[in-house]
Amino acid sequence: MAVTVLTSAAEVLLATDHDPYVRGSLRAPTVSGWTGHGAVAWRATDAEERVAYLMSLGEPAQVAALLADLIGEIPHNTRVTMPRGTPPLLPAWVAVDGTDWEFWWVDAPMPEQPLEREVVDVPPHEVAPLLTAASPTASAQADDPHVRRWVGVRGPEGLLACAADTSAATGVGHLSSIAVHPAARGRGLGAAVTAALARQLFEEDHDLVTLGMYADNAAGFGLYRHLGMRNDHHFTSGPLQVRSRW
Repeated sequence: MAVTVLTSAAEVLLATDHDPYVRGSLRAPTVSGWTGHGAVAWRATDAEERVAYLMSLGEPAQVAALLADLIGEIPHNTRVTMPRGTPPLLPAWVAVDGTDWEFWWVDAPMPEQPLEREVVDVPPHEVAPLLTAASPTASAQADDPHVRRWVGVRGPEGLLACAADTSAATGVGHLSSIAVHPAARGRGLGAAVTAALARQLFEEDHDLVTLGMYADNAAGFGLYRHLGMRNDHHFTSGPLQVRSRW
């Protein structure tokens, strides 16, 4: 099957039916992309790591077939994101050392949470000790220049919960580093900061709010389901390792 080259964000959006994940990845009107075998691949910036990725969408077998056609254009160790289940279907000389994660999105404000009114804007220096205790590997840290704002809930002991606004794509709000101090979990604070920050983004004329989560985060899965978010896409991301053919 012939592969069609895509050269604009508009073409990628049209090829993917304006998928929420795709929208959040596109930050410029021009883009390198391809479609074929019923799948779409494009180069864009990851919303969490803020580094370049080759992203793809479609059924795993379709994506594997498209990427097989593109292998000659993909340098070794290129970061890739693909639907979970795709790596085993790639050619035998191609491998992905990847991490499984979930993409979540919502297109309307979440139900107001009991503690949402306690959520306030907080300065970065208050966030650092909380992330150290609650989420040391969070994608956005206190000194991250990509964070537009931090929100949180304070207690007598200091900051108990936080969330970061790392939005970058037009009309798409993105949440990162949602964390609750281990001693304060189970009180609804994660729901409060998530719903409050998402509400702010919708009030600022974003029509989507998104976030990414490691696939093994059972607590996060329950939280985002509770808030009405959807996770249609289950991804694997990591470096693409292209070995010599035998």
